[in-house]
Amino acid sequence: MSAASGRAARVAVVGSVNLDVVVTADRRAGAGETVAGRDVVEAVGGKGANQALAAAREVDTALVASVGTDAAGTAARATLTRAGVSLDAVSTSSHPTGHAFITLTPDGENSIIVVPLANADLTGDHVFAALDLLRPAVVLCQLEVPPEAVHRAAEWCESRDARFLLNPSPMGDFDRRVLALAHPLIVNRHEAELLTGLRERSAPDLARALSVGSRSVVVTDGPRGAFVAIDDAVDLLPAPAVTAVDTTGAGDAFAGVLAGRLALGDSLHQATARAVDAASRTVQLARSER
Repeated sequence: MSAASGRAARVAVVGSVNLDVVVTADRRAGAGETVAGRDVVEAVGGKGANQALAAAREVDTALVASVGTDAAGTAARATLTRAGVSLDAVSTSSHPTGHAFITLTPDGENSIIVVPLANADLTGDHVFAALDLLRPAVVLCQLEVPPEAVHRAAEWCESRDARFLLNPSPMGDFDRRVLALAHPLIVNRHEAELLTGLRERSAPDLARALSVGSRSVVVTDGPRGAFVAIDDAVDLLPAPAVTAVDTTGAGDAFAGVLAGRLALGDSLHQATARAVDAASRTVQLARSER
């Protein structure tokens, strides 16, 4: 039974909702260059929505977000409701729903421009009040919403003894004090380098460095899998060998499944292994097939 059917959510995702406009092209355009695209697809996205959809496949999940009254917002609400995500804590903004513009190349890699719009209206007070009503065991945040919203979610978790997960993506300004509350901090290798200031270091070294300031850390490393760091111990959870078709959303699938499995009582290593498998399945599928 989903959270939408009346049961309290065990996971709350505090994050963004976007309309994703995905353009397929042979290569990404350089500065001042025009490149012909081969296809364009519109889909519901945003890191918050993506992670909530992934978590809802594992456990009762609610989304705390802000969307517009436009067609994109209506479509997002419909998609999330069909997937069983509770939308009781989604507020309505006078601004249009957020947008993301994604260029996808044949190697499965992508480049993304995100325009926050309604996502920028998610307030810290709304987040704190929503979590007080939802009472989730696990709260998952990213950085496509205002930093205050993330900070207040972390404060709520600390005061209510809930588990706080932070995926600081896209990397930007935020209160670094929340890193100490993350359990785990979820980053890819590039984000780990930005947070530590370390360059040309291995993923295990980056995970170990970050674990000094967080209760636990998970560093994803593409096709290798993910490294889990708790104190000085770092372990690799390997990924299966697959052919990537589209890497868009793989990190969100990883984070959402990780949150869901932790809420179900898995250990961090068990949850990470399930999340690695979920991300590996995601990259093998085109967006229209997911």
